[in-house]
Amino acid sequence: MKILFISPKIPYPPTDGGRWSIFGVVKYLNLRNHQIDLVAYKQNENPDQAEELRRFAKLFVLNVKTPNKLSGMIKNLFSPVPYNLWKYRSNELIAFVDEYFKENKPDIIHVNNLHMGWIIDTLRLYSSVPIVIKEENLEMEIMRGFCENRKNLFVKLYSFIQYRKIRGYEPSLCEKFDLCVFVSKEDEARIKRINRNIKSAVIPVGVEKSLLDMEINTKNQYSLVHIGSLAWYPNFDGISWFLRKIYPLILQKCPQTRLYLYGGGLPKGFNPESQIKSNVVIMGFVEDIWQSISDKLLAIVPLRIGSGIRVKILEMLARGQNIISTSLGVEGIPVSSGKEILIADTEMEFAYKVIDYFSGRFDSASMTECGRNLIRENYTWEKVAEKYEEHYNNLIGQL
Repeated sequence: MKILFISPKIPYPPTDGGRWSIFGVVKYLNLRNHQIDLVAYKQNENPDQAEELRRFAKLFVLNVKTPNKLSGMIKNLFSPVPYNLWKYRSNELIAFVDEYFKENKPDIIHVNNLHMGWIIDTLRLYSSVPIVIKEENLEMEIMRGFCENRKNLFVKLYSFIQYRKIRGYEPSLCEKFDLCVFVSKEDEARIKRINRNIKSAVIPVGVEKSLLDMEINTKNQYSLVHIGSLAWYPNFDGISWFLRKIYPLILQKCPQTRLYLYGGGLPKGFNPESQIKSNVVIMGFVEDIWQSISDKLLAIVPLRIGSGIRVKILEMLARGQNIISTSLGVEGIPVSSGKEILIADTEMEFAYKVIDYFSGRFDSASMTECGRNLIRENYTWEKVAEKYEEHYNNLIGQL
């Protein structure tokens, strides 16, 4: 079949979970002999770096960027559409749709992320084929968490207004689509409590099989690792909470511990407190993340805000990495604490489970094996692409 993908960004190179999620679907559907046309906003990416993506899709890049602007935020006060979605509306995409359908007749249209969902009304004018939207996260959950953690009264008020907008907008927009794909049952349940008319399915994110075959190296004792861009607020909030409230407790018992931070987007002024600063190593972005963390003992995912499914947890489980996470961090992934992963939600529990792990209380080899088996049985990209194909065919068969 011929599939038109609409994306808020060029999903290559896949340097974060969002890009991996889009690229993986495109790649493995193409490997199942489907023709992919992918239109994406340029943002700050260089399309010349997307040659690998062009192997699997015909790429159309629109010169659109969506940074936050104070003037836009002020104008948006009078719009029913929340600002973080409103700023993605563009005449360039409307013009592209007009030209595209003069020569192309896709069998199905796949819109990635709520940010691009506004285009559905335009698409309906040009085509009667099924239109699917994929929700990587529930945007209303992200905004709710952001609002709840604001201390500045002005920012808190503005974010509360945005939350109220998105809580009404997201469920009503999703209802317009022939199918709304969620990556976790929890997200599906949350939105359907608000709008039961949404036609939905749950398809998780996948991982590359090659991660399952990587050897497990000798680990450096007392080493922790965090992966993820701190430009994404939930990651920044989580690591800030860990550094302020949890890490000092760990260092009291295990002062030789080192925390390695991988990923870009380090905010200006990010400066751990003096008593822990020498125990934090900022690694930034690296070309081969799996080789770089192969000697790190335990990964941390101290997530307190968000929805969807954490691609990095799936990938680290496949890689054989032991992990400690909050319950929110593993949401959508059927794991048990002490079996595939460690789970802790309070500051004391999180700290002392890390300390107990260092002391050998948990069976790290068994956790590695169970984690890899979970991924092997449920989360390879081949199986994920097959599920998309099945749902696409069902929608096309209903025409």
